[in-house]
Amino acid sequence: MTAIVRRILPALAFGLFAAACGQVKHPINPPSASIQQLDVLPDGRWKLQVRLENFSDQTVHYGAFKADLRVGGEEAGNIDTNADMDIPGENADILDITLAPDANAAKAFKADISRPDGVAYELKGTIQIPSAGKDFKFAHKSRLSPIPGVANSYR
Repeated sequence: MTAIVRRILPALAFGLFAAACGQVKHPINPPSASIQQLDVLPDGRWKLQVRLENFSDQTVHYGAFKADLRVGGEEAGNIDTNADMDIPGENADILDITLAPDANAAKAFKADISRPDGVAYELKGTIQIPSAGKDFKFAHKSRLSPIPGVANSYR
């Protein structure tokens, strides 16, 4: 090999390697959602702070958020909103939603919230990520309990 080829070949190999590294596309991990806080408003509606979680290592833009909420085993209502937010990688943000709960769910909530383990809830639906071109399904079950010293607020 000539001296020129010996000098150009490593530079060319490094350039190809660097170009290939720059094109790595990280997958978008399925997001999730849960209720961070529920406040019962004076008119009986619920103000929900829904926590959207980005499990990807990159910033993701969230679009349509659709979910069914069950509380105390009863259908509380449907959520259909546009989140329209960017969440940095491995972080979360809050989506504020006001919901008029179904009467049976409000009754079940009132009956169960004073239990030592709180009231059970289930949030189940889809979260749209436009850059991925799809809606990701999620389901989350947990419990809500009164926040000590804060009336009508539950976590």
